[in-house]
Amino acid sequence: MDVNKLVPFTGYYSMNVAPGAFLSIDTIEQRSMSAIEKTTSITISVSMDGKSATAYPFNEGAAFDGVRLNIPGLLTLDFSREYRDGRLVSFAGQIGDVNVSGETYFNQVPLSAFVGNYYDVQTSRPALTITNNLELLFDFSIFSGGTGKLQRVQSYSYLPAMYVLMFSGEHAPESTKFTLMLGTASKNGLACSIQSAGFAPRLAESILLLGR
Repeated sequence: MDVNKLVPFTGYYSMNVAPGAFLSIDTIEQRSMSAIEKTTSITISVSMDGKSATAYPFNEGAAFDGVRLNIPGLLTLDFSREYRDGRLVSFAGQIGDVNVSGETYFNQVPLSAFVGNYYDVQTSRPALTITNNLELLFDFSIFSGGTGKLQRVQSYSYLPAMYVLMFSGEHAPESTKFTLMLGTASKNGLACSIQSAGFAPRLAESILLLGR
């Protein structure tokens, strides 16, 4: 089982069997800086009727060789990556004893796409740095005014289908959990919405425009 072969096919696939039917491949990448290690977990969710769904972990017994996804007794699907009218990937095969096909407009984005320095729009101070080796440096005081002093994030999770980072506050109260939604902001370059329960979101961007 090579989970890394399946990561590029992360996404939401509409299926032809019923209105709202879908198959989703959801990836969570977890990194620990202290151990310098990365673990990847994938869950495959199937809805045959668009009303309910069942989730299956991609673990021992499951296989993907770059084309065929097989979960014994559950599904066998062949994937093809070919751009067509905005659709990026399609598949065909069987789920149970039902012939299915599906396609997606979505594509996963690696964290490396967001490497850069981000500045708090309210204070213009540094808020976040994502380095070339995918380390995170973060101002854990961002919601108490921010100091611009960045500290290393010891461990984090990244969802490549949603461009979302999640980590806890090693240098803040233990209960503090941060969710960072990554994206772009036109001529402001890269952007990051920094969120935590009980606080208004803070926006950070890689280019700050004067007079905004």
